[in-house]
Amino acid sequence: MDRAIENVADGFDFPEGPCFDADGELYFTQCGSGWITRIRGGVAENYVHSGSTPNGAVFDETNTLWIAEAGTKQLLRYDGEELVEIAGEWDGRPLQSPNDLVFHPDGSIYMTGPGGSNAETPIGVIYHAQRDGRIEVVADGMAFPNGLALTADASRLYLAETGRHQVLIFEVRDDGGLGEPEVFAETPGGSGGDGMALDVEGNLYVAHFGVGAVPVFSPDGELLERLPAGGEKPTNVAFGGADMMDLYVTEVETGAVYRLRPGVAGLVPFCDPR
Repeated sequence: MDRAIENVADGFDFPEGPCFDADGELYFTQCGSGWITRIRGGVAENYVHSGSTPNGAVFDETNTLWIAEAGTKQLLRYDGEELVEIAGEWDGRPLQSPNDLVFHPDGSIYMTGPGGSNAETPIGVIYHAQRDGRIEVVADGMAFPNGLALTADASRLYLAETGRHQVLIFEVRDDGGLGEPEVFAETPGGSGGDGMALDVEGNLYVAHFGVGAVPVFSPDGELLERLPAGGEKPTNVAFGGADMMDLYVTEVETGAVYRLRPGVAGLVPFCDPR
């Protein structure tokens, strides 16, 4: 199977958060410059500036972009005309530097808040947010909670706990809460796992920052292979292309976005407009 990796575009300032709009166009965040950038017709162009340090991004079924803004500590929404704050605090405190986000089938959002956390100070959280801005903490005590992915039946939520070099898995309850986490896989070396994506067979792809690879884990947590990442510091991954067979990787060392063909179609995220 061909594992060649292609440079799609480069020259970016800490690319992260790849996602796709209704037309299948690729968007990604630039944590260093504050821009959400899109690639249209093979050309990169800035789409919207989020204010500071955009990290995670995802489109909903109405083709509206949602942004986890780490620098301004906000969950934002952009409909192509107006940038709106959906949430900026929980329980009277600022959000903890929102990092990544995924939609649940019911339209709500799970979002990580790693701000100020590490292995010595495990204060990271997972938020559960409604589209009207109501928000609650559904998991805490984590060492830099980072990337998220929901299984095809939305019964389990994967989390890259970067500070402890592991991927956790939670049961998703009917009320939106989360069960106690279990260790799904280990990600030793480098800084740890970052953004993640699933394929239609249930395999989990993890951008392993500092290791220069995208390890692929089976639904049972077995390491199947390590895909190339284009550089030592991949931040996130997302499936796209007309057949959903292209895996896109955002990578910081080279400031680039890469594409490769793992040989399996990606799982379309919930509420995705494609």
